Amino acid sequence: MLLCHSEGLLHSRLPFTEREIVASHYLGELGGASCGVHFLANQLDVPGCGWRGLRGLLGEVSELEFSLAGRAVQVVNWDLDHRFCGRCGGATEDYGQERARTCNRCHLTVYPRISPCVIMLVTRGEECLLARHTRHKHGLFTALAGFIEAGESAEEALAREVHEEVGLQVAAMRYVGSQPWPFPGQLMLGYLADWAGGEVSPDPEEIAEAGWFRFDQLPDIPPPETLSGQLIRTFVAQCESRKPKQ
Repeated sequence: MLLCHSEGLLHSRLPFTEREIVASHYLGELGGASCGVHFLANQLDVPGCGWRGLRGLLGEVSELEFSLAGRAVQVVNWDLDHRFCGRCGGATEDYGQERARTCNRCHLTVYPRISPCVIMLVTRGEECLLARHTRHKHGLFTALAGFIEAGESAEEALAREVHEEVGLQVAAMRYVGSQPWPFPGQLMLGYLADWAGGEVSPDPEEIAEAGWFRFDQLPDIPPPETLSGQLIRTFVAQCESRKPKQ
């Protein structure tokens, strides 16, 4: 949870005692000002402020503030999860020279990790494939996505995930962009991919519903702050640019 202003903006300057602060981390600069995060022992009541989940800030604060908030949450979680060595069980301590923790016993050093993922919008002419995932309760239709496995390229993971989730084959893939996604700690690589064959056959464990949608007849889709929303809007803009001018 993050302590925020009542207006929804991230709070940056609050006085806390050393006893209330479990750990502090420098995060970089925003607008020329140094930024950091304090992890508190308890959720304190602060006048004019409230505790909010990270996902609830998406679309309500600026992209820079959301990125900073996501970085703060990931750094704090990494620090808390690695207080003991995963190899020998010994206690770890701050490495000091860089953001890392090192084991006092076996000297293993661990750094913050991110998980690479692919997110892909499969297109077929003026249609795109959108799906509702079983684990998401918001009901939005979105692009397909999945983790890159050990030894895979992003393109190999894309083709595998599309086939596993909806039974389709893809051909040409076009990289669009990337986005850090702090739920819990991914780097999303976004692609547009051409449909090459197959009928839509959703994996019931992953996909609640999937289908083809014309660019001008889309269901509720993710906001433009998300990479999925950007992929869909990129496809729509491409289709609209091909329409004959009146």
